[in-house]
Amino acid sequence: MRSVLLFLCLALPGLATAQSKDFDYTFVQASYSRADFDSINADGDGLGLSASLALSDNFHVFGGYAGQDIGADFDADGWKAGVGLSVPLSGLMDVVVQLSYQSTEVNSPVAGRVDNDGMGVRAGVRVGTNEWIEVYGGLSYVDLDSGNETGLDAGFLLNLSDAFAVGVSGSWDDDVTVLSIDGRLYFD
Repeated sequence: MRSVLLFLCLALPGLATAQSKDFDYTFVQASYSRADFDSINADGDGLGLSASLALSDNFHVFGGYAGQDIGADFDADGWKAGVGLSVPLSGLMDVVVQLSYQSTEVNSPVAGRVDNDGMGVRAGVRVGTNEWIEVYGGLSYVDLDSGNETGLDAGFLLNLSDAFAVGVSGSWDDDVTVLSIDGRLYFD
């Protein structure tokens, strides 16, 4: 599965058409997600809220919060905040690099409350296949108190107007698979 997604991320430039696409880095996004946790053999669902604010043509700040209810006895919360750099490779593609501080909290009846804090880095691309569709993907590395994780994310957005988009996304690492339905509101 990961090799297929990596191939798709590498093939994204071929999906682009000759139309110019300016990516907006000022938005608010709400998400409903479904997660499958391998380490505890459980799944759950939750809500998330994230935002990004463009500081200039190439720099932005971002942050987000997500919570998951995992079965009857577990729940998890996490937030992150950071800075990002976007570099256009063409009129249709941006390379995005982000550095973040992240914190997670898991509550379980066995271990009680477990907090993890650390730093993360993500490198990815945003590709405008046409004026209505954006495809994106990336690789991330997170170094938390409990250890480190390398992950993959991918998704697409359907722009219903200049100000609103809906889409689906997913992220995969060694322990958890998360699939989301997203709604994004842009501010120019």
